[in-house]
Amino acid sequence: MIKDLSILVLSAAAIVVAVRFLLVPGIGRIGAALKFSAKVRGQMIGYATSVPEFTVLVAGALNGVFDAGMWNIVASNVVNWVLFLLTVFAFRQQLDLKNKGFADELVFGVLSVVVPLLMFAAHIGTSYATAIGLIAFFMVYKVMDKRLNKAGKPAVLPPGAEGGTLWGGGGMLLLGIVLILLSGRFLGNSAEALITQLNVPAWAVGWILGLVTSVCELASFIEIYRIHKPKDSPEHIKDTQEALDALVASNIANLALILPLGMVIYLALSS
Repeated sequence: MIKDLSILVLSAAAIVVAVRFLLVPGIGRIGAALKFSAKVRGQMIGYATSVPEFTVLVAGALNGVFDAGMWNIVASNVVNWVLFLLTVFAFRQQLDLKNKGFADELVFGVLSVVVPLLMFAAHIGTSYATAIGLIAFFMVYKVMDKRLNKAGKPAVLPPGAEGGTLWGGGGMLLLGIVLILLSGRFLGNSAEALITQLNVPAWAVGWILGLVTSVCELASFIEIYRIHKPKDSPEHIKDTQEALDALVASNIANLALILPLGMVIYLALSS
């Protein structure tokens, strides 16, 4: 038990290191080369930080404990919201959320929590039709996001990202994702071992794993606000824009990309 707990803590620490020194700087260098706006960079960070959830869900599908993986998605999306709000308040940026330009992101962010909860309440099971419906939801999100939001100016660059190249940034991003994948696997396995020893039900396993896998998102929120400090002006809200897009992209990816993919894998193995 002590061994599994130690692995869990070390895996969480490795994820934080990967986000802080590889994933966010890597995306920063790619963004510098391609002149990404805060929105685009935030979305890239959001998709990248969904890697731990992907690892846990696929592992659950392969091991025949898919219910825990589904609850992990619900828990991750809820916990991500809580961590995002805690970060916003910690940096005293809560008034930014009143900006009308954030309305569509906030709506989809709320839906990323409401939809999976409604699925459980309505007893919508794992099926290919459900997977297709979730992917359609992702497509609606992308279309609405493109129509409602204009391309912004290039975002503030992370320290050291000036003159970044696609090769350099891509290498850091790839290395960061690999480290997160490996850490997420150890993290999920150790957490599941601890929970199994205590005979905890699948929904509780999912919530605990959701809390642990959200370490990645928390690290990214803090890093985003750190990058944007000091503010250019009192009206400067690009940090919240980037963090909010990272939250929504991560949650939508969890619900409408990772979950349906896990469903397909689970159904294929069960047939």
